[in-house]
Amino acid sequence: MNFRQTWTRGSLRAIFATLVAWLLACASLPAQAVGYSTRNGRIYDPAGVEMQIRGISHFGFNAAILQPQYLWAMGWKQQIAQIKSLGFNAVRLPFVPDTLYNTTPVNQLSYIDASLNPELIGKTPLQAMDLWMAEAERQGLYVMLDFHSVSKVRQYPTWYVSNPADFGLIHNGQAYPQAYWLRDLAFVARRYAALPHFFAIDIYNEPNGVVRWAAGDANMSNPANFWKPNAEAAAAAVLAANPSLLVFVQGINGNFDGIEDSSLPMNWGEDFQPQANQPLAIAAGKLVLTPHTYGPDVFMKYTFSAANFPANLPAQWDQLFGRFASQVPVVLGEWGGRYGNGTGGSKDVTWQNALVDYLIARNMRSTFYWCYTPNSGDSGGILDDYLAVRTDKMALLRKLWGSPATTGTTAPATPTAPGTTPAPAPNTNTTLVAPSIASYSPAVGPVGTVVTINGKGFTGANAAWAGLAHDAGVKVISDTQVQVTIPAGATSGAIGVFNPAGVAFTATGFSVSGAAIAWPQPGIMNFSPASGPVGTVVTVNGSGFTGANLAWVGNAHNGSVRVISDTQVQVTIPAGATSGAIGVFNPKNVAFTATAFTVR
Repeated sequence: MNFRQTWTRGSLRAIFATLVAWLLACASLPAQAVGYSTRNGRIYDPAGVEMQIRGISHFGFNAAILQPQYLWAMGWKQQIAQIKSLGFNAVRLPFVPDTLYNTTPVNQLSYIDASLNPELIGKTPLQAMDLWMAEAERQGLYVMLDFHSVSKVRQYPTWYVSNPADFGLIHNGQAYPQAYWLRDLAFVARRYAALPHFFAIDIYNEPNGVVRWAAGDANMSNPANFWKPNAEAAAAAVLAANPSLLVFVQGINGNFDGIEDSSLPMNWGEDFQPQANQPLAIAAGKLVLTPHTYGPDVFMKYTFSAANFPANLPAQWDQLFGRFASQVPVVLGEWGGRYGNGTGGSKDVTWQNALVDYLIARNMRSTFYWCYTPNSGDSGGILDDYLAVRTDKMALLRKLWGSPATTGTTAPATPTAPGTTPAPAPNTNTTLVAPSIASYSPAVGPVGTVVTINGKGFTGANAAWAGLAHDAGVKVISDTQVQVTIPAGATSGAIGVFNPAGVAFTATGFSVSGAAIAWPQPGIMNFSPASGPVGTVVTVNGSGFTGANLAWVGNAHNGSVRVISDTQVQVTIPAGATSGAIGVFNPKNVAFTATAFTVR
């Protein structure tokens, strides 16, 4: 027998057929999600480590004051630190369009104790939120931004406003079309893209009233009010701006399509029944269902008066949202109550206890509790009116959380333009204080302008922002003066000066003159070697590397980068690097490796 001939004509046909089948099977598999991801009802960080969300909502940026609540009696950094110390690892931060566009200093919108919150004096709501996000990152808290309403005045049922009678609710007194909602979602997704702990956006809070899931209710035929296609459009806008994020989608309060059980009493945002027959078409590995459910203190359902209460609750929760948890993560976005001190009395205690037992039984332990401060009328907070911690509520939450939290490795998210640089490193030098800015000059100039900034607390300043460029050079002259060089890619906007203790922004924007540079979006194909000690030179191949000026390696954000050509750079692994993705930055954009470099 001619073995070689038999191998060529027979076995190779079989091998080829097997290979074709394998390739076809691979082609049918969903692409691996970038950054934070989901699968089989679980949430994973960018390194593939499962996360448990031990979350709490901290409202205020969505209210008339456009800043965190209780700054008349507490410091904003103190609040973040206390949230973390209580065992929470994530914060849901509600905001509204007013937060982005209102330019009134927050201390003119509401009284702020300046001695506790000096960094916020003179800051706009957006500048205050920038500071808050940077500090939450510094303290290691995951953050989900929640688009809470189209208006700071009240919760609006839809994500658009077309009725002229309601234009007064909007920050500029005009209509707020769906396109503006998508624009503003993309804006925040992009603005905080390089903060590794910024992991999700809740695209709209409690759609209700005229809102239906999709077609099916004969009394509602306007597609503008169909939640499913609009939620899908919002998810696409968020992920185009920042593909690392997860998209949290709330339910509705009844589709009335003759298919769901519309007789069930429902909270706003609680009904996901239509997901069974009209599932959301959102990018694989990115969707999280986030129902809201409340007990007698907030919404007295008739089922709370049934003879079999609370035994009747699990079947209702299953019908509304729980049955999907094995396929798509179900993370309660709001729940809570005064827990014995409210209108529901002891029945609210019974309800919250029953909900926790249900979540444990269904292995749905990731939630966001409502809320931190005590001034949410019908629910109260984790703090009581005297700002003491409600130990009974915390005991309930710790029962839900179970074993120590899995918080993941916090590998960098993968931002798209415009990117941001890391928040200040944790303060390990107790002699440093956060900077503050009194004045700066000049106020206008081209790229390369050296801006002199006067103030205090500049000792240790090690980073600066200029508009959307977050790689400005900073030179410390003294504790009361620094010089910032406007970098290539800078846009008109506030200048920020960072040291390890905090950050300060100018109250007015620096105007960049001259034409802006169109920086390319880098893309990474491969890199080599895949492991090595500090000092290893890693060759990274891809495209769009012209202008690359910074690299991250794991949690080290000071890697040097040498541009060989537009298709190749070399990154030197810096001291302090940890195993993780390598990121290559230019003044506007960034790309990360799909796999981790291992530091030996």
